Amino acid sequence: MAAPNQHLQHERKLRGWSQAYTAEQIGAPDYYLSRWERGEVLPSPFYQQKLCELFGKTAEELGFLQPVNEPPSSAWKITPHLSSNTIIQNDMVGNPFSYGNPISDPRRFFGRKREIQQVFSRLRNAEFESSSLVGERRIGKSSLLKYLAHPTIGQSHGLDPNTYLFVYMDLQMVHEQITPSQLWQRLLRQITNVLADPHIKQELVEIQQSLPFNNFALEDVFDSIDAKDLYIILLLDEFEHVTKNPNFDASFFYGLRSLAIHHHLALITSSRRELIEFCHSQALRSSPFFNIFANINIELFSENEAFDLISGSLDGTAISFTDSEIETIFRIAGFHPYFLQVACSFLFDAYARNENPQERVNSLRKAFRGEAEPHLAFYWRSSDDQEKIVLITLALLGGKREANKTNPTTRRFQDLYAYFSSSLARLEKRGLVVSTGDSFILFNESFGEWILGEVTDTRHKQQSYEEWLTSHQGLVERIKGFSESDRKELSEIMSRISDDYRELLFHWLTEPKSLNTAGRTIKGFLESGWDASV
Repeated sequence: MAAPNQHLQHERKLRGWSQAYTAEQIGAPDYYLSRWERGEVLPSPFYQQKLCELFGKTAEELGFLQPVNEPPSSAWKITPHLSSNTIIQNDMVGNPFSYGNPISDPRRFFGRKREIQQVFSRLRNAEFESSSLVGERRIGKSSLLKYLAHPTIGQSHGLDPNTYLFVYMDLQMVHEQITPSQLWQRLLRQITNVLADPHIKQELVEIQQSLPFNNFALEDVFDSIDAKDLYIILLLDEFEHVTKNPNFDASFFYGLRSLAIHHHLALITSSRRELIEFCHSQALRSSPFFNIFANINIELFSENEAFDLISGSLDGTAISFTDSEIETIFRIAGFHPYFLQVACSFLFDAYARNENPQERVNSLRKAFRGEAEPHLAFYWRSSDDQEKIVLITLALLGGKREANKTNPTTRRFQDLYAYFSSSLARLEKRGLVVSTGDSFILFNESFGEWILGEVTDTRHKQQSYEEWLTSHQGLVERIKGFSESDRKELSEIMSRISDDYRELLFHWLTEPKSLNTAGRTIKGFLESGWDASV
């Protein structure tokens, strides 16, 4: 068994600090302190430095230095801190990063403290209120719902797990043929599974067997739940599959709202956009159902949260990414939790293969590009035309920003596209754009590189610009007043644009003054290529 770190424990107790308080001071999860003090693992270099600064002690004084004749303490019995020349046994080190399925182990969940506090604050208040998590695809909504559902998490936020019962359900299965009765059957079975009271369980079984059931039968069930002073929290992932389904008419949502208002029932939904944007009819859009929610936007990580994800996941693995590697990760992935997990996973695998520093970076970039492209394409294709022009503008100036080391201002963006501001707020809310003072950038450089590659992809058979323009006679009117030189410049640009985006760019570049501003920027890119070293 590993020897406890009595030095670290002594310094903490000497100051009268709890493990939770100490962990909070360095931005670490509570259980890290417990593992470090028990000697299960050594803190990563990142947290070692934080602890040394916090206590005003050296690494040796805090018990972080191992005797030269002893292996390091570790639950995985792995080698000491890895340098670029260290050889490791691949089967001894498990990759701590995950990007395929939602995070289910709360110990591997990072960030989102503000959002978590908002949800539990609404659940703890007298009205037992509902929340709607809103965020773009792969931003981490499912992982957050699973984290909230874990009984130890609710308990740590003041909710007794024997009283507050969380029920998670993935609603991707709600296809066009699913009816409200079928959904309620499934939900009631899930509620039955978490209840301990035999009388209410029997009542739930009976109502499931008496189809079709109505809102009065549901009211009776929740009356019984209220009488036992129990509280049900339904965590409904991808709830837009319900609001978009025409089988779920206004009466379903009126009934659900009534249950949430008058009984011990709270809803925590997740969706890509605000639920009201995903309604299948105007009648539903005007329903008061949506008024019971507070929208909580799930955004990109902060820089500190991104660092915590990397350092916390690596803690105990004896692998530590270099500053240069972390900078590369932030450039290609940004502070997006999914893309961070992807990039870190590939880099960790490169370490496990004992690759040298340059090989690691090359492997990371190549593997990351292949994994990221389908998701970047989804973000692009789910954007409207105005948003696409803004994204192209940011991609063009993003490359120039890296080359010239300057950030173009909002005014510069508006010079390139007059309707820039109206689309910007939506893109920032979706996490595709990040504000930096008086400027904006794409959430990662990979997106910019992909966009410009997509728009200028002319590898597939396509018409010449002249043929294309002839087949779009309605557009010829837009350039009647153009000078010969402007027509020539427009032709040079458009001939190198994919057929799929010619009309989009044609409308943009034939706006007043656009050819002299946006046109020259695009032409500069076409002549020099992508400037940012992704």
